Amino acid sequence: MLLAIDTSAGTSAAVLDGEKLLSYSFFEDPFGHAENIGMAISQVLNEAGVSAAQITSVAIGRGPAPYTGLRVGMAAGLGFATARNIAAFGVITLDALALANPDGKILVTFDAKRKELFARTYLDSVATSDPWVMNPVELENFDDHRRITQSCNAELVGRFAVYAAANGLDLSDVSALYLRSPDVSPSAPKKVSG
Repeated sequence: MLLAIDTSAGTSAAVLDGEKLLSYSFFEDPFGHAENIGMAISQVLNEAGVSAAQITSVAIGRGPAPYTGLRVGMAAGLGFATARNIAAFGVITLDALALANPDGKILVTFDAKRKELFARTYLDSVATSDPWVMNPVELENFDDHRRITQSCNAELVGRFAVYAAANGLDLSDVSALYLRSPDVSPSAPKKVSG
């Protein structure tokens, strides 16, 4: 039984039993990740009729995504897995979107804010580039790719983890994939006289 969590766009959680989706919860609020993650997990466990003890692994969307929202989902997923002493799998959200749109040459993009896009290219769901931050002007270089622009969610993250397990893909990296520095940085230290 797999618990999937994604906070790359809104806050979502899902429970899957193999390829069967048992429950799904989504909170659209782009700023309420910390407030909503606990409710999302509780809802999917209740709707699926399973206890935390029945969850055997956790799949976590590891980005790329904005810093604050992403770290909430990562912390919740890793905390759940650590407390239960079960496996945690890190899923690149762009990969999950590519698997949901598998045919041909595709360019998956996701809003990176600052008038930029997170991007990665694929051929039949197999990545053909590393993820990067793209200026939208670069889109004209990918006219031969079908463009996927939807947001990721916990169901897609969970489905990618199930696919990866069945195909021997390594999802052991559970570090956040930011691709750039946070929007906020510490201020310079102030001199104290006296």
